[in-house]
Amino acid sequence: MSTTPFAWSDFEAEAADPANHIAFIPVPRKRRRRNGWTPETQQLFLFALSRCGSVARSARAVGKSPRSAYHLLHAPGADSFATAWDEVIEEGIERVRVDALQGALAGTFVPVFRKGKLVRVEHRRSDRLAIALLSGNHRDVKYHRDTAMARRRYRKRLSAREAEEAQERERAEANWAEHQEILDKIEADRTAPRVPRIRRL
Repeated sequence: MSTTPFAWSDFEAEAADPANHIAFIPVPRKRRRRNGWTPETQQLFLFALSRCGSVARSARAVGKSPRSAYHLLHAPGADSFATAWDEVIEEGIERVRVDALQGALAGTFVPVFRKGKLVRVEHRRSDRLAIALLSGNHRDVKYHRDTAMARRRYRKRLSAREAEEAQERERAEANWAEHQEILDKIEADRTAPRVPRIRRL
C-alpha cells in the first residue's frame, strides 16, 4: 500500500486508473443532475475516502457537503455503497496511521522563529507519537464510530419503530373516538326531555 500523503490536486487522475476503481453498485437517484451524486461522483468520493479516511474531506473533494454524503448513505438502495464505504474508510484510516507513524519515526523539519525572523530549521522526531501509534489499537477508531452499514440498520429500525408508534397512535385515537361517541350518546339520552307516560284508566 502506498503511503504518499493525500493530495487533493491530483486524486482525480489517480482515481481514473482502472486499477483503483472500487467495486460497488451506485446508489440510484430519482433525477440525474449535473452537479448531483452521479455514479462517477460516488466513485470519486469512495476513492477519496480510501486515501484520507475522512468523510468531510472526501465530500469536499468532490464538491459536496458531508451532510449530503450521509443523506446519500441513508437513501434507498445504498447497501452496496455503505459496504464499500466501510471498506475504504478502514483503508483510509490505516493509510493516515502509517503516514503519521513514518513522520514520527523519520521526523520532520520545523522552522524556528525569533522576533518574527527565521533563525534555523530543526529536525524533530516525535517519540511519543510513535509509541502511541505502535502500542495503541488503531481499530479503536472503527469501534468508536458507527459504520455505514450500522447507521443504515439503525435508521431502518428507527423508521420501523416510528411506523409502529404511528399505528398505535391511530388505534388509540380510534378507540378514544369510539368511547367518546358512546359517552356523547349516553349524555344525549340523559339530557333529552322525557315524555310523560299516560297511565291507563
